[in-house]
Amino acid sequence: MGGLEKMKMTWLGTAAAEGWPAMFCRCPSCTESAKHGGKSIRSRSQSLVNDDLLIDFPADTYLHMMHGGLNLDAVTDVIITHAHEDHFYPEDLANRQSGYTRFRAPHAFNVYGNDAVCAAYERVASVIGNDEMPQVVPMHEIFEYQPLRLAHYTVYPMLADHNPREKCYIYIIRDERDGKTLLYAHDTGYLKEECWSFMKAFRFDLVSLDCTHGKEAARRNHMGMETCAEVKARLLSEGMADEKTIFAVNHFSHNCRYLCQEEIEEAAAKYHMLAAYDGMTVTV
Repeated sequence: MGGLEKMKMTWLGTAAAEGWPAMFCRCPSCTESAKHGGKSIRSRSQSLVNDDLLIDFPADTYLHMMHGGLNLDAVTDVIITHAHEDHFYPEDLANRQSGYTRFRAPHAFNVYGNDAVCAAYERVASVIGNDEMPQVVPMHEIFEYQPLRLAHYTVYPMLADHNPREKCYIYIIRDERDGKTLLYAHDTGYLKEECWSFMKAFRFDLVSLDCTHGKEAARRNHMGMETCAEVKARLLSEGMADEKTIFAVNHFSHNCRYLCQEEIEEAAAKYHMLAAYDGMTVTV
């Protein structure tokens, strides 16, 4: 594997759209997380597989580069879950064009997403893009349940239960160098039955689940802790995961009714799951 011993996953940002603490909010969750600091401070959702495959491109990508160790020169491909602004901020892609940057990595920065993501990209390209943008930041439309083959990975988009006006995706990511397989399931509610049927061909080494609503018993559009535990139990019972599979909950809203990272960790530990925080890295 060219020196790569294990598949590595880094959660660069672990909050929902508002961030946590939220910009205009003084609720108990926001005020207490600010007091705790550290792992209780969350930026918008973004993750990195190894060093070269990025999941989502929010405005907080710049923050993750400056303070989270994200090396954008090493990234060759970006898969976008959906077009909500906390997951895709295409305006910053224009900064890879000449004039905005003087020296950049020689490879393309490939972006993959659904038709709504492509439309958002085209809107930006028409306003601040130039003839170079399709070469330095190519946009590629991908389709549900059709494999996307990259240099080292095969990516399978599945339909999420999220925004009914958009074909939002969750992803199965398989590293073809060692067969390690990741399920990245947010933003989504309880997984669609068509996803369960499709996933029967896989066994996951790492699972990251949407836990936006925390203590709330949420099943549609997003999940809470109990629903995440239900997904875990079904994955185990149907043979898509086993005792070696690492489960993590992620994508937390300040509306989840937890007050800080320690409370989320305690709740997740009851189901033998990790509670993701900004900068958390797991290898499998």
